[in-house]
Amino acid sequence: MGYNALHAMQEKNLRDYGVSRSVTIPDPPETQRSYGRDALAFIRDACEDLCFDTDDPARIALEDSDGRSAKAHAIPFNMERDLDRLSLEQAIGRFLASGSREDAFDIYYSYCEIFKPFGPGYDAAPLLLELLAEHEANASSLLMKHRDHYSHSAYVFLIGLAIYRNHAAIRAAYNARYGLADGPAAACHFLKYWGLTSLFHDIGYPFEIAHQQMKAYVCQLDKRNNDAFGFSPHVSYRNMEDFAFTRLGDLNDLYARAITERLAQSYLDRVDMEPYLVRHKLHRVLLDRGVHRDASNMDYLFMDHAYFSGLVLAKTLLDRNRDIEAYEQIPVELLDTFVAIILHNSLFKFTIRGLLHTSEPLRLSDGQPLAYLLMLCDELQCWDRASYGQNSRGGIFACDFDITFSDGSMRWTYFFDKTYEAKVLVAKSYRDMLYEGYRKRSGAVREGRSKFVDDIDEIVALADVIATFEPDTSRPDPSGPINVVVERKKKRTGLYLSDTNYLNLYDFALALNGRYCGATAPDELVRSFEEELSLEYKLSNIAQAKGYARRLEAIGCFYTDRAVDYELVTAFDDAELDALARSEHDRWCAEKRSLGWRFGDEHVGRLDGRNDTAMRERTRLHHDLVPFDDLPDQEVLKDAAPMEKMLELIQEFDGLSIYRM
Repeated sequence: MGYNALHAMQEKNLRDYGVSRSVTIPDPPETQRSYGRDALAFIRDACEDLCFDTDDPARIALEDSDGRSAKAHAIPFNMERDLDRLSLEQAIGRFLASGSREDAFDIYYSYCEIFKPFGPGYDAAPLLLELLAEHEANASSLLMKHRDHYSHSAYVFLIGLAIYRNHAAIRAAYNARYGLADGPAAACHFLKYWGLTSLFHDIGYPFEIAHQQMKAYVCQLDKRNNDAFGFSPHVSYRNMEDFAFTRLGDLNDLYARAITERLAQSYLDRVDMEPYLVRHKLHRVLLDRGVHRDASNMDYLFMDHAYFSGLVLAKTLLDRNRDIEAYEQIPVELLDTFVAIILHNSLFKFTIRGLLHTSEPLRLSDGQPLAYLLMLCDELQCWDRASYGQNSRGGIFACDFDITFSDGSMRWTYFFDKTYEAKVLVAKSYRDMLYEGYRKRSGAVREGRSKFVDDIDEIVALADVIATFEPDTSRPDPSGPINVVVERKKKRTGLYLSDTNYLNLYDFALALNGRYCGATAPDELVRSFEEELSLEYKLSNIAQAKGYARRLEAIGCFYTDRAVDYELVTAFDDAELDALARSEHDRWCAEKRSLGWRFGDEHVGRLDGRNDTAMRERTRLHHDLVPFDDLPDQEVLKDAAPMEKMLELIQEFDGLSIYRM
């Protein structure tokens, strides 16, 4: 059924109001690729009763009014939980349609609102993520090589959902790790902890950017200063002992202990090294991860962002969960998340295996499905990534991706843009994917193999998820799990001339909501937004803020935080305001219908001539879902007023100006 509370509300509305056509459940968003359809199907079909209250009889029977919509105490609690999941589904659909970081924002925001891993409110994880996005976009252009990690993490999240839904071995390994029976409870558990793992696995990247900026600068000044010789001056981080210290003690020790415990029963058995010795060595390595005191191993040439991601996430979670007072109180799923993140980049691939003198990949049987899946999906997600680095911008990379499943295996398809076909056919990213063989640095020739696939198998054992894969690189690989297609790239939506950072997007949404509810003081703005509105309505305000770029372009205007030689807009004329109001109403109507709202006026004038808003929210019928010209005057003003206020809001919250083209 998918949305159990929404189906039950249809019957309840018939009993309570005599309304038979309420609470329409919309079709899932349309998306071109099957991995997107699989991710959406997982959210809808597998994650039933996500975050429901199954203990309170009134909430089970939907007899309560504990849920929020446009205001608090308007709908049943479990109905709000279903609408939260529907909002996440729609956010995923928007991101798959555009691929933009502005729409990736909605996925992060929805996840944090549903699961609240850092507690209620915006001031924790989403802020960290927006800082990552802005730091990448503005600081990474000085690097030689750098590509997006913000939208990348949203894609990693979606690939993981598709794989868990379709691949029995991954699902069985995950469920076995946490003692779960296959079904909705296991799916909801996976969504929570895979979301935390995948969406936050790169939040420490700004630490690496600062290191790489200086290295790139020096290498350009003096070509001798390159990775091969290691002459380059480098940035390291002092006071790391203080940064890594929490009320649980040294996070380096926590990670050394957690990693060793998780690898002791399987991985370490294969390399025959005592766990206590591994933990001791690993602790020393982690202490040096950001400082690089030991120049002999040349680790100082690189900075492992995964290490800092692990520190930042652990510090943030421990700060927001004060009831955890000892290592033993950290839930096993949370420790697995920490370990997956800190291992995913170079710590496992190079450092740990170097310490253990082995080239063994991680296997599903090693009992760390989150780490296995993160490393797999992180390698697979190499398409549609904004290139910020000086060399990256000129590179040829896949523009799209798909994944299909059959008989316990999977097949990956990468799409390259036919517009640049001549460059594509000789590009390293394209050639490495082909099953035409390759030459290793040692000079060894590998016939009938794909370097891209073999590189992944060096990290995670592909034979665990691709039944026919041949791990011996001296033999041809008959599995052929990768397919490469050169075709004309389809245009994406959501890109406009208006340009700004989105750190203030949340503040912008607060101000817009304040226009409707009469809040003006900062604490009132936050309270009316955080405590009164459901996720659906919060995202609606955010969508209105994001939508200004599209609506301004429609009237020949744009905004920017740069000084440009165009006509500055100080006020909109009546025709422009009318066009903006019409566009906003069309956006609002499309948004409402995508979430299952339909026209209905049964709630109008029921309470002493006033509208019954609780009935409106419970039936999800709205009297304003009509063409703009059919709106009464007072409703037209509701669309026009925020548009008129837009000039002031944009300048106040983003430091922007609006110009005519």
